[in-house]
Amino acid sequence: MITGFPSPAQGYEQHQIDFNSYIIKHPSATVVMRIESSHYTNMGIYSGDLIVIDRAKKINRNSLVVYESEGHFVLGRVYTIRCETIITGAITHVLHTVKDL
Repeated sequence: MITGFPSPAQGYEQHQIDFNSYIIKHPSATVVMRIESSHYTNMGIYSGDLIVIDRAKKINRNSLVVYESEGHFVLGRVYTIRCETIITGAITHVLHTVKDL
């Protein structure tokens, strides 16, 4: 005899989320970088966040990308970057840890 209410997770035990397949579309062209700067908070990216960079993703004018500037990696939108700049890849995901207050 079964009593009580069923578990809300009942029936979902076998449905696991594979974060790699969800986040990484081009494994051989994807890198992850930890941000160690507070310069990108206006983009919603904070120091300690991880960004997923896809070097195979098609880049358009509004893409958020990582590029090289004076020997450093910088984040920005394509439309704000000078033409001769070398773009490393497009940022596809930002992994941000929610901190307790």
